[in-house]
Amino acid sequence: MSEENRISTRYSEIGRVTAPELCALPGILDNISATGCKIHFPVSVVVDLEAEYMIKIQLTRSPEEPPLQLMCKPMWVSENKGATSIGLSILYSPDDARLRDFISYLEEINDDDDLPDLV
Repeated sequence: MSEENRISTRYSEIGRVTAPELCALPGILDNISATGCKIHFPVSVVVDLEAEYMIKIQLTRSPEEPPLQLMCKPMWVSENKGATSIGLSILYSPDDARLRDFISYLEEINDDDDLPDLV
């Protein structure tokens, strides 16, 4: 979990990102919250910070479920050694209920990690 000053707590999570308007190659989810996410692509990507993009995230914890669909707006872009990281704000999700359920699940397992060992 990220301790940065954010509206919503971000949770480290890995998933496959499909965003054909951004890049023909799949990207990787780095973290997610109820209001945003960070993704990266292994190549240089041109990102319009004024545009909105529909991204699909196939979560590794639930590969049998269809990908989450999120309408997002880029907040920042960083390129390093030919790879591109993008911070996205979630504007709308057709899968809002599934996203909220998934964030609740991440909160639960994170809370369980904070419990002291009873040994």
